[in-house]
Amino acid sequence: MKEDLSKSEVINNLAEDIVRNIDAAEPIRTELATSQRIIARVTDGIYREPWAAFRELIANAYDADATRVIVKTGAPDFEQVIVRDDGLGMSPETVAYILKSIGGSSKRTHAGEKFHTVSESNNECSPSGRPLIGKIGIGLFAVAQLTQHFQIITKSADSDIRTSATVKLRTHDEEKRSGGDDEEYVAGDVSIKSERVQPNERDTHGTTIVLYSLRPEIRRILQSRQRWLTAQSEGPDGKPVREAPTYHIGALENQIPGYDEGIDANLPWNNKQDSLTKFEGLVKSASDVSDFSRAPANLEHFDEYLRLIWQLSLSLPLEYIRNHPFDISGSSGLLYYEIPEKGKSVELLELQDTDTPRTALKLTSVTRPAGLSFQVLVDDVELRRPIDLPFNLARPSRIPAPMLMVASVNDAFTDKELVRAGGQLSFEAYLYWNSKIIPKETSGALIRVREASGTLFDQSFLNYQISEQNRLSQITAEIFVKTGLDGAINIDRESFNYSHPHFLFIQKWLHRALRLMINRNKGIAKQNLDREKETKQIDLEQSRMSTAVKVWEEQRGEDADPPITESEPSEPTREVGGVKIDWNNKSKEDAPLKNETPSKASAIAIVLEAYGVLSQLSSSQRSALIKDILRVLEE
Repeated sequence: MKEDLSKSEVINNLAEDIVRNIDAAEPIRTELATSQRIIARVTDGIYREPWAAFRELIANAYDADATRVIVKTGAPDFEQVIVRDDGLGMSPETVAYILKSIGGSSKRTHAGEKFHTVSESNNECSPSGRPLIGKIGIGLFAVAQLTQHFQIITKSADSDIRTSATVKLRTHDEEKRSGGDDEEYVAGDVSIKSERVQPNERDTHGTTIVLYSLRPEIRRILQSRQRWLTAQSEGPDGKPVREAPTYHIGALENQIPGYDEGIDANLPWNNKQDSLTKFEGLVKSASDVSDFSRAPANLEHFDEYLRLIWQLSLSLPLEYIRNHPFDISGSSGLLYYEIPEKGKSVELLELQDTDTPRTALKLTSVTRPAGLSFQVLVDDVELRRPIDLPFNLARPSRIPAPMLMVASVNDAFTDKELVRAGGQLSFEAYLYWNSKIIPKETSGALIRVREASGTLFDQSFLNYQISEQNRLSQITAEIFVKTGLDGAINIDRESFNYSHPHFLFIQKWLHRALRLMINRNKGIAKQNLDREKETKQIDLEQSRMSTAVKVWEEQRGEDADPPITESEPSEPTREVGGVKIDWNNKSKEDAPLKNETPSKASAIAIVLEAYGVLSQLSSSQRSALIKDILRVLEE
């Protein structure tokens, strides 16, 4: 049979078929095959940063219906890492499948039903109904980024067998491949033990992954070694090339060169606090601002360990630290707008105090299906999404309050477009504006697929080309993809295929939404600026008239009759103290005056007549004198 043929035999047979098929009416039909080298590359590690590997391990627990994941990093040494969950666990059959099928995930396939990794009614969801994050079966080998030696200890609830598999990965070396094209790539060696559990452990379930001997470079990164070494180096100005982190995990004795006595930890929480309060301390410290008001509030004052916690909290399907942006009520004082599917302007969303964007627009994006909790603790710090949109302006602005624009896009493609698009696309989103986004790493756009993200905030807003740097830095956005976009996610889950129809649609939509927000923002600012100018002009005119009347009273006495009666603000007074002024009698020498205002002319007239000047002139000379004075003042 075809499946029993070697790879070289399959290739030779296809070549012979091509030769025999010269000038044939029907083409040869075959299937593409994948090289073992791809698996080799995967098991060497595919992620750019350590936090992404941690993210994939936790995402595996989420897909296994875990409600609680505990990560012990071994900080500050980071010699050994443990990831423990209370998920469904794996039976011996499932363990055997994943060890022998790298890249052949049972998720989102019929095989998942056999291994109980998917819902019986929908293989796109976990058995409990969670939309699955993983899909291609390489998440477990995220550990290759961190170590070549790890152990899987697991048990499923329907089994009385606990399985332990110790894996030692091999490093792929292309030059040392001794076999030919038929050589099956061996990713590593596995030692498996199993034991029958006690009756009282029968119902226990879950998986523990132990990472031994983390790679030296990974440990150096997590220890922030380069940051501490740079803090010891002085620049030309005698100051450190880079400041030491304000908040950090510290270091052991002799762990980092130059710090023989170690470094005492300075964490943004108290170890006596509960796990959630600790995380709240982390979020609060992320918003710390320099003594200099213009210095950006960013994560520069975190070491790599705290950055890892921050990045994990942003990427995982967790609850928000306060409220989901869709659940901020109308009593918050925010300016709410709806982004229409068509049109060139946003629509004001008038919410009652108890209303929310979710209730008003029937939005459905949530961090988890009803009734399913998901808690992640890293070294006894409970993670939440560190996004808490302030209700007040970060600094004064002509926009009276922060702006929140929301949208829902259902069925982005028509039936005719579905084949080309690769399936349907639906999503919900918000764009939030404030006079300053703190910390600045949360400005940009973050895309969540199945409530998870590997890209963090993209500060280019998917390559937005219009120059609006100041306003873009004042906007944060999240896009919650409900259907689609999976096919556009690259294998590392940290980037997208920029030519995929789903990505292109979201990119185009986001750029339009940005234009609508920026235009509305500018419109509000202009209205308030015009109103501000008008108010200032009125105040100026009142002040000017008050001064002129004061001069009148000083010269004529406080009991003197008022110099003028009420007149139209748009016209200069025609009479001062009974002296008439003829503004209609224009001479040839009259020229238009710059910024001539009626109130200024009236004030000058009052001062002149306070000294009795106008009464000595004819009616036409009076207006001419005032105009000449105005002309001099405008020069």
